[in-house]
Amino acid sequence: MIKGRRLKIQAHNVLRRPYHQAGGGKRHQRYDHLSALINKILSEKPENIMEGFEEYSRTLKEKWFRSAADCLQDQYIIRNYPDYTQKLITLFRPLPEEKTETEDDEEGAGDKRMDLMELQYYFEQAGAGLSKNEVFCTSAALYNLGQREIIKKYRFWGKIFGLEKNYIIAEVELTEEETTQRIEEQERLEEERRAALEEAEAEAEQEAKPEEIEEEKIKLKPAPKIPRPPKSMYKKPPDVPPEKIGEGTNQKVYFVCNRPGEEWIELPNVTPQQITAARQIRRYFTGNLDTEMFTYPPFPGKEINYLRAQIARISAGTQISPLGFYNFGEDEEEEVEEEEGEERIPVPNAAFEPVPLRDLLDPSMSFWVHHGRHILKQGRTKWWNPKQKSEDEVEEEVGPAEEEEEEEVEPEVGPPMFTPLSEDAALETMPAWSVRIGSQIVKDTAIAFVRSNLWPGAFAFAAGRKSDNIYLGWGHKYVAHNYSPPGMESIQTEYPLGPEIMEIEDPSVEQEEAWRLAREKKKARPEEEEEEEEEGEEEEEED
Repeated sequence: MIKGRRLKIQAHNVLRRPYHQAGGGKRHQRYDHLSALINKILSEKPENIMEGFEEYSRTLKEKWFRSAADCLQDQYIIRNYPDYTQKLITLFRPLPEEKTETEDDEEGAGDKRMDLMELQYYFEQAGAGLSKNEVFCTSAALYNLGQREIIKKYRFWGKIFGLEKNYIIAEVELTEEETTQRIEEQERLEEERRAALEEAEAEAEQEAKPEEIEEEKIKLKPAPKIPRPPKSMYKKPPDVPPEKIGEGTNQKVYFVCNRPGEEWIELPNVTPQQITAARQIRRYFTGNLDTEMFTYPPFPGKEINYLRAQIARISAGTQISPLGFYNFGEDEEEEVEEEEGEERIPVPNAAFEPVPLRDLLDPSMSFWVHHGRHILKQGRTKWWNPKQKSEDEVEEEVGPAEEEEEEEVEPEVGPPMFTPLSEDAALETMPAWSVRIGSQIVKDTAIAFVRSNLWPGAFAFAAGRKSDNIYLGWGHKYVAHNYSPPGMESIQTEYPLGPEIMEIEDPSVEQEEAWRLAREKKKARPEEEEEEEEEGEEEEEED
């Protein structure tokens, strides 16, 4: 009995003995540690406590040994990482047996595929490109996109950075059947829009006509004459129509996503009004396609339309290739006049002979050409005549008397296809393009790459019979000076000047008095003349 009591006292002393002294002179006892440990286990109620008992005890001791000024964390958690992992898993699932390609389809599929991993090898030598993990995931995402039946060919266009999220962009060429179907749908919608517009104009003219009033027996007092209200003489210029699907700025279709594995979203067709407005503003992308655009001048659309307009501008100015890499096909040598509305599309030249490396590295840039069509100030690649009348308007004309001689508008002409880069306008402090070699050591296998100074982030390379373009940037054009938004336009003269809208100064007291005296004199003169006439009549009667 005495021995058990002695052991109990010894155990109590051991638990009460301090084993650690923390900062500030605070002493901790084993009894306090066991109490805190039991309270933590009872509050959290973990499973299999016997397996994690030592871990619980260790983490509790670390709190006492850790300084209060320690701001480092043991680990961090990436938000929504598990969700994004589930999306990535879908990229690496094998295709169903129905969609598995056979040996007979490999030749046709070779034109559709794009080896992004091989192109990344060349762009890495130019100091541009994505990380290996991102390239592999993007390549798998592009392959899944290319499995759609409406897609004939696809390629990786580039990546545009945003403040919140980035845009991965794929350039797609649709099949002929899909292109024809979309053109017919576009024409149908355009006819419906014109019919609705004509109907609205007819209703407005009908409301503007005065209502016919039946003759009344009672004669009304004529209303006082009131000057007509001024009418606006401003006539809105006609809207420049967008180019058809498969032509000009809408020749290719673009799909975007924020990260590989997410859903590809097709961008709408671009309009000349959107391109014209995009040239006058400068705004960073947010990564959300539904973001509203609050800019001046106002942009007609949301961020999804602004992104499409910038892609069209960048493609037109930075799509380059070595001389002879593209041509117009087999009939290029034959002089064939282009029909009205027909557009010749460049295709890869099967008989292309590689340009020597020394010529590609020539600073004059004479052996590099543009294979993208230039966008005119009108916002189109092909000029549209605003004075041109439609077929309906021509049929409405009755005779030559109604025809008015209008001034002919001089058509705008841009540089032709395959214009060398040597003709590009230089910037204020640097040329428009910079060319370099991939390796100064092994020049036999080195590549030539070109970087655009006008559109920072645009690169192109040439290695033997291979050449391609890529864009990795913020989607903005280079400006030598800080951007400043345009000022407000001057107030337009809405109405012609006339007495009904002109301001007149009020007369002074002296002017009013002079006007009153002159009016009295005018009244007095007729009275004097009447008196003289009466006197003359009386004298005649007396005679």
